[in-house]
Amino acid sequence: MQNKKALIEGYNDLLYDIYLEHDLQCLFDNEANYNGRNVLGAGGTAEVASVSSGLHERLNEATDSLRLPRFERMHAEGEILSVSADIKYRLGTLYLYLPYTVELHNSHYNFEGVKQFFLEPTRFDARFNREVPIAFEALYKFWQRLMDFVLSYFPEELLRVKGISYFHTAIQYIEKHQPQLTASENFKWIRDFADNQYPKINQRRKHFVHTEGYENKFSREFLESDTTSLADMLKLEQQREELPAFLKEQMFFCMEGYFKAMDFLNELKSKIDANTKKITYSLT
Repeated sequence: MQNKKALIEGYNDLLYDIYLEHDLQCLFDNEANYNGRNVLGAGGTAEVASVSSGLHERLNEATDSLRLPRFERMHAEGEILSVSADIKYRLGTLYLYLPYTVELHNSHYNFEGVKQFFLEPTRFDARFNREVPIAFEALYKFWQRLMDFVLSYFPEELLRVKGISYFHTAIQYIEKHQPQLTASENFKWIRDFADNQYPKINQRRKHFVHTEGYENKFSREFLESDTTSLADMLKLEQQREELPAFLKEQMFFCMEGYFKAMDFLNELKSKIDANTKKITYSLT
């Protein structure tokens, strides 16, 4: 058998070719630069402001009272970048296996003069099918981590929710309690994403997590279709082939959303009353 390490290296080389072929990117790429912007320094202004205003100290007080690990922005930002790389890897794997998945329109036999299509998955199908839910989970995780980062600048809300937050937690808090901040164009972008794009991710993710995996879903939809209809087979294939394109679009929303979130935080101006600990916010 060929050396295992050489096989792994060959696989990785092939995966990197896929990245280039399909223009797949993550926040680590190009020495952590995206569209001419330094990824690691994107939230620098906000970080300096949070320290100088006492906001970071107030966050530490909040996390200590909740018995949570103290929030380290460098580690939190690194986690966001790591998840973006995971999205790229999952998507690259889907593009790798997609061309070799079963072609339903070519899988048929004749029964009493009628063309009957059948589904006989291969290993390629199995690999593709198992990566689909994980890719959606990675997208969900990215937005969860990013909005947790945003919420760290609002420690009073973190206290109110007792450290248990979701994607919409920071958005809803800002709209209800800090409406002056909604004038930010960066916040408006995030709000628009939450309304028009995030549900497309989360609805599918919930289905995979709570109802059925993609493999079972595809098999079920095949059985529920007219298995003598070429049009139905082509429709199923098209739906499968559109998945990587959809995920790729969402990957770039992640890249854009990262900078929108950081730019929003850079706009924040906070002031803390030394006696009451009350925080007031405005936009610079």
